[in-house]
Amino acid sequence: MSPRPHHPLLVPAIAASQFAPPFMISGVAVALPALGTDLGAGATALSLVETLFLAASVAFLLPAGRLGDAADKVALFKLGMLAFAIASILTGLTSSLAALLVLRFVQGAASAAVQASGAAIVADAVPPARRGKAFGIIIGAIYAGLTLGPIVAGFLVGLWGWRSVFLVGGAAVALLLLPTHLLLRASWRRPAPRAVHWPSAVLVTAGMLALVGGAATLREGPAGWGAIALGVLLLGIFVLLQRRLDAPLLNVGLLVKNRVLAYALLVQTLLYCNAFGTVFLLSLYMQSVLGYGSHVAGEVLAVGTLLMAAIAPATGALADRTRPALIASTGVAIALAAAALATFLREGSSIILAGLVLAIQGVGFAFFSSPNIAMVMNAVPRERSSLASALSATARSLGMVIGMLIVGALVSVNLGHEPVGADPARYIATMHTAFWVLAALTAAALAVSLFRTRS
Repeated sequence: MSPRPHHPLLVPAIAASQFAPPFMISGVAVALPALGTDLGAGATALSLVETLFLAASVAFLLPAGRLGDAADKVALFKLGMLAFAIASILTGLTSSLAALLVLRFVQGAASAAVQASGAAIVADAVPPARRGKAFGIIIGAIYAGLTLGPIVAGFLVGLWGWRSVFLVGGAAVALLLLPTHLLLRASWRRPAPRAVHWPSAVLVTAGMLALVGGAATLREGPAGWGAIALGVLLLGIFVLLQRRLDAPLLNVGLLVKNRVLAYALLVQTLLYCNAFGTVFLLSLYMQSVLGYGSHVAGEVLAVGTLLMAAIAPATGALADRTRPALIASTGVAIALAAAALATFLREGSSIILAGLVLAIQGVGFAFFSSPNIAMVMNAVPRERSSLASALSATARSLGMVIGMLIVGALVSVNLGHEPVGADPARYIATMHTAFWVLAALTAAALAVSLFRTRS
């Protein structure tokens, strides 16, 4: 049975359920230095802890969106939340770096199921005229989780170590699944035999893993570049294959014909290159270069997401009354200013400057997120809501993966397997290069967004 339209508790229940995963995800960034010390992980391995999660999110989002439309969105949503909770708890119990990386990949796959189905459930129940406000509430809850994650993780790491971040986060996900489970009843139906093209899913997963492995081993020379070339080849074959399928995972024809949807997704991908890479770089910068504790770093990292949580609902409501593309473009311009400011960070800089970078970035993403997702969901008919939700989540995660692949490649080449704090000057040089590249991608996002606004 599908969730009842206009149920007053629907949006709050989805928002509560989606609060916990970002709560834990943002907390992991704070736990990385302690994790690296405990498990003997160098700079490249720490980048893999984040990149593998994001790569799995990208690889499984499109199959999850297709499966949600063909079977049942509610069942897929609940299964994803449960799997995420279990994987989180097991990650906190492992003592093997290899096992931890595998579990992070599983977490990413579970997160894909949640992302692909959560927004689609809301889109099915809320009319287009009120979706901006509804998505603003959900994004506000997500940003609230991102805000509290670093703060709570900083104290947890100080009290009980990095493992507590995964254990407490997993328990929180399981607890917040309860209201959704009580409100929404699943009705799983067996999907048609060709509803999901699994060879395409294997192709995109193998391509993402090859790219991640290549970025992490660029320092090794030909092997790293060969893996990147293989990843690009596999993803190229994946895109070409989609045009030949009756029910593709990626509807290339839809993107070519629907310019509103295509522009919204392209801007989102380019902008989100500058999202998680910033958090990763500044977390290590504050703890390993400036020498601050995990609790201080967590509080500073929360500044940007706190502003996102506070502003996103208002910008979502504003998008219902005016041109959402104009509001989104304003957000991209503000995020570009944050990336440019980050290039001025030095070994002796005040932590206030790092907080200012995060604050400006948070305002930019708050202005961008709600209007842009409303444009995505309003650009397709109701029966394709899961697909649009998956495309939006894919664009967001793909952008973060690209950003982390760039950061990971630079870390691999310049730092290798050394601890981040072994050579602060070299880390800062690497960080500056990364921020210049991320700023260039954000500038490209602004150019596309302005063109979209004029169109």
